[in-house]
Amino acid sequence: MFIFQVIRIAIGSTNSYNGVTSLQRIVVMLKQYRTFLSAVIIILFSTIVVLMMYSYTVETSLSTVKKDIETNNLNRLRILVNSLDYNVEQLDMLSVALNADSKMGLLKSVDLMDNYDQDQLMLDLSDKMKLQSFTQGWNVQIDIYSTLLNKWVGSSQNQSPPPADLAEGQWILDRSQKLFSMYRKYDQFTVRVTFPKANLENMLDSAKLENNDPFFYYSDSIIIANRSFHTTQVQELVSKMSPKMRDKNEGTELITAGNIDYMVSFLKAETLGWYMVDYVPLDKALQPIVRTQVFFYITCVLLFLSGMVTVIFFYRKVQVPILTLLKGVRHLQKGDFSHRISRTSNAEFAILYHNFNHMAQQIEDLIENVYKEKIISREALVKQLQAQINPHFLYNCLFFINNMNRMGNDEAVNAMTQNLAEYFRYTTRINDPLTTLEKEIGVVRNYLNIQSLRINRLHTQINIPESMISLLVPKLLIQPLVENSVIHGIEKKQSAGLIHISGTDVGDRYSLVVEDDGRGMQPEEIQSLLHRIEQPLDETMGCALWNIRQRMLIQLGSKASLNIAQSKLGGIRIELIWDNSNPSEE
Repeated sequence: MFIFQVIRIAIGSTNSYNGVTSLQRIVVMLKQYRTFLSAVIIILFSTIVVLMMYSYTVETSLSTVKKDIETNNLNRLRILVNSLDYNVEQLDMLSVALNADSKMGLLKSVDLMDNYDQDQLMLDLSDKMKLQSFTQGWNVQIDIYSTLLNKWVGSSQNQSPPPADLAEGQWILDRSQKLFSMYRKYDQFTVRVTFPKANLENMLDSAKLENNDPFFYYSDSIIIANRSFHTTQVQELVSKMSPKMRDKNEGTELITAGNIDYMVSFLKAETLGWYMVDYVPLDKALQPIVRTQVFFYITCVLLFLSGMVTVIFFYRKVQVPILTLLKGVRHLQKGDFSHRISRTSNAEFAILYHNFNHMAQQIEDLIENVYKEKIISREALVKQLQAQINPHFLYNCLFFINNMNRMGNDEAVNAMTQNLAEYFRYTTRINDPLTTLEKEIGVVRNYLNIQSLRINRLHTQINIPESMISLLVPKLLIQPLVENSVIHGIEKKQSAGLIHISGTDVGDRYSLVVEDDGRGMQPEEIQSLLHRIEQPLDETMGCALWNIRQRMLIQLGSKASLNIAQSKLGGIRIELIWDNSNPSEE
């Protein structure tokens, strides 16, 4: 499969194989499997987008639920604390109301009464305090201490006097007796209101729900809890919660105890100075959402896997056959017309494979026939073009011999006829249209020797590197260019006489340059000439440059070119360029 192939290439050797590195091979594979990768990326991207959207939704839901739990817990605590404050305030008001009772006023002069009146007053006050205790709804006890009689009136008559340093109006827990007490001191008597901490425990029992566990907390880790609370759990929460409750009347904190996250809410009761604390384990409160979240993630994984299975199915049934066809097409593009597809596939692609093989067979047969005809036609065209050069040069030579004969220059006539004989011995071998550059330069030297007899000022510079001497080039490739330089350049300018021939081997291509210091051409004339030699040959156009360009395209390849420009010597510069390849292979 594609992914395993990429991994195998990535972890393998990084050395190049046939000039192709592992990275390049991976890039090629990525291009080949683009459709498959696109489908995988789309599925993966869609899954990630859905997961991100759902995760955002879940986080929003969790945040909302946590906020609702926090608000509900605080509201419930507020109701309970308000009820507690109300009851305690009623007890406080009761201690104040007793001072206004007429019977209580008699305590200021109880020492002046006889024993009977004192006993009767004590009985009346005891009955009144019992009646007030029953009307409060809580288990409350009210006691009065007479300073004049030095004793308590009520059910606690044998107790010791009130402490001298009592905090008047404040509720204090007597941990030994498990009572909350509040003293209010008046002239000649003191009122004490007490209630057991069981009242608070009953309130906590009634306030306990399924997941919460409320309790009261005071400084120094004093705890009043419901009768079914978890001692270790509450103590651990209190130890972590107490520093965060300082100087706060209410709030909510997230506390971790025993690897469990708790939402702890607290609210201070102003009358007692105690905190009512309630905590809820978040995992239980958020369990439905978390369960839905896990189910959704599992569903996404299953959907992704099913999508991958679907993609792999289509990859094997569609992508692989298409790649097989593309591979076959590439073989045809490279000229391997003998390639056939032997892979078995489903019915649809089996038909395509059969038609492809049939088409490849037809193309192979057609190419073989056309190629043979092209070779025959190409050889005929080369011979025709080469034959066009011979009359062109022959005309000029015959005109020269005629002129020299008229002038009585027998030496020039002899030299011309000898060089002309050597020239035609070289050019009439039409069966081989290619020659070495060394032989071609030899022909050019013969031609220049002939022309130097006619033009005394003519001299030549030839610079060909050794690496190019043995190159195969078309016959009569350079001589027509030199002839044009002589006839159209140097003869038209009396001060001209230099022809420079140079070669360049730049590694991936070769270049031959023929330039002179003759009359030259204007840029417009050069552009017009370049345009004409690219057109089909007609009777109004000279055939030398057109002939050379055509033979270069045929025998040196389609990338061969002929460029014309102004030379730094003053005349024309003609450059022949072709790729660094064997012309015989073209």
